[in-house]
Amino acid sequence: MSLYDLKREETVNLAMMLGKVLLKSGAETSRVEDTITRFCHANGCNDINVFVTPTIIIMGDEKPSGIYAICRIRYRSTNLSAISEINDLSYNVRTWPLNYVETMHYLENKLTEKPPYEKWLVCLAAGIGSVCFSFLLGGNSHDFIAAFITGLLSMAVLKILGEFHSSAFWENVLAGAAIGGIAIICCTVSSECAMEKVIVGGLMPFLPGLYFTNSLRDYMAGDLISGNSRMAEAMLFALSIAVGLAFSLHAWYRWGMSL
Repeated sequence: MSLYDLKREETVNLAMMLGKVLLKSGAETSRVEDTITRFCHANGCNDINVFVTPTIIIMGDEKPSGIYAICRIRYRSTNLSAISEINDLSYNVRTWPLNYVETMHYLENKLTEKPPYEKWLVCLAAGIGSVCFSFLLGGNSHDFIAAFITGLLSMAVLKILGEFHSSAFWENVLAGAAIGGIAIICCTVSSECAMEKVIVGGLMPFLPGLYFTNSLRDYMAGDLISGNSRMAEAMLFALSIAVGLAFSLHAWYRWGMSL
């Protein structure tokens, strides 16, 4: 049995799983709605309506006794490889080799699989990115080393806190405080470090550029609710990092140290 021989309930269940994997992987809501709608239409369910926000998926028909489904998304990450694979599946349903049961197992594994990059590799990439931004600001070799240490250790703090599924706001506050604190320590150890170049270099990998981009894409697709919520989320993340950074700098200044 191919994905073109599904019952109505199976179509809705599978479409919901597709949307769930996409949304939890960081896809924009317009892509999630388009994927679910296209899959339902491919199986003859042309009356299914879909409503998606960054935290919820609702789908069903307009009949009082019709079929419906709802899914609450509490934790989201960024997994572009998963988005690409689900996108390919939705565009190649006719040639998809797995049946309904096998496809459900495949999608369930996508929901539970680990991110494609290990935490240490993400931390290393953050350190290298910090060095590159410090270079763009005209930093010297001391700034490069300090920016690398700042970006790497601050990202490690963020990843460790993320394992506890705490509030994203406080995770970013502590990451911002780590950026300021580590940069201050590095600049104290080496007098040839320029603090502004180290801090800006270490800060750049943490800015929510993907959230901001997705909010603009949702705006252009006409999803005003999702666009507003993602824009607010991006601004909140940026604000939380700034709060943590300001706290560490203010604490250092209040202790009588010069910046």
